[in-house]
Amino acid sequence: MTKSKRKKKRKEQFPSQQFRNLKGSKRERMIAERKAKGLSQGQLGKLIGCSTALISHLELGRANPNIELSIQLEQVLETPFFELFPDL
Repeated sequence: MTKSKRKKKRKEQFPSQQFRNLKGSKRERMIAERKAKGLSQGQLGKLIGCSTALISHLELGRANPNIELSIQLEQVLETPFFELFPDL
């Protein structure tokens, strides 16, 4: 059998794998408020006790904050929750 006649088997993807790269709406207000305070994603993460990756995911709309995180973001960025996360 030649290489051209072989069919590659596709790995079955689970729903979590199929949709892992989908993004929600980008949260421009959160990004703008963070930058207005002169903070990097890493610095904001340290202030509220989470990782840089989580801040990135929040800003890109890939993750939603829990209650404790949302309260800390409101306090640090001095902006109401519904302005930071209008899509929730």
